[in-house]
Amino acid sequence: MITLYQFNSCPFCWKVKAFLNYTKIPYNVVEVTPFGMKELDFTDHKKVPVLKDDAEILVESSAIVRYLNDKYADLLPAPQDDEWQAWVDNTLVHYLPPLIHPNIGKSFHNLGLVMTGSKDGAVKRFLVRLVGAMVMPRVANKMKLKHNIQNPTAEFQTALAHWVDKGLAGKDFYAGEQPGLVDTSVFGVLRSAQGMGILEAAATSNPTFGRWYAACRSMMDA
Repeated sequence: MITLYQFNSCPFCWKVKAFLNYTKIPYNVVEVTPFGMKELDFTDHKKVPVLKDDAEILVESSAIVRYLNDKYADLLPAPQDDEWQAWVDNTLVHYLPPLIHPNIGKSFHNLGLVMTGSKDGAVKRFLVRLVGAMVMPRVANKMKLKHNIQNPTAEFQTALAHWVDKGLAGKDFYAGEQPGLVDTSVFGVLRSAQGMGILEAAATSNPTFGRWYAACRSMMDA
């Protein structure tokens, strides 16, 4: 049985889950505790996502998706898949932390949304939210500086317009009439911000993006 070790707030974990959900591959989820990550004691790799497939241990979202596709799904690649996957991992994802964690208050609020439905006790949930809200705005600010992000909202909207114009390019999905690997990756990374107002605003300002996202969500959401 496949088991995905994750943070529910992690865009790269959602990238894997979107693929698993779309391809209907059965899997279990283990939410990793940020304090100590004891759930990952079986590996020296202390970053999520981590995937176990019986005795096989996979790390890094792109490698995990490739493994799953080769072994279980076999979605056909489309032209320029590698370029778009690199864009997801190296450009698109970097806008999310500054948007989700601009300050301690907003970070605390958004982490509460992410943790809705968590099976952890109330005290543990509160501590995780509190520590996350203290840490993540600093991480987000470092990411802004590293990637020269001046205006996260405007640049995120520009990135989505690029996806619509050059990725979808008039098609229902990047892969054509049905989603492909790139669609699952773009949707999955964005899904980590669901319910925070970020995607809702983007869908209002870019209806084509909104239609694509809604169509993907109907097939790829947990």
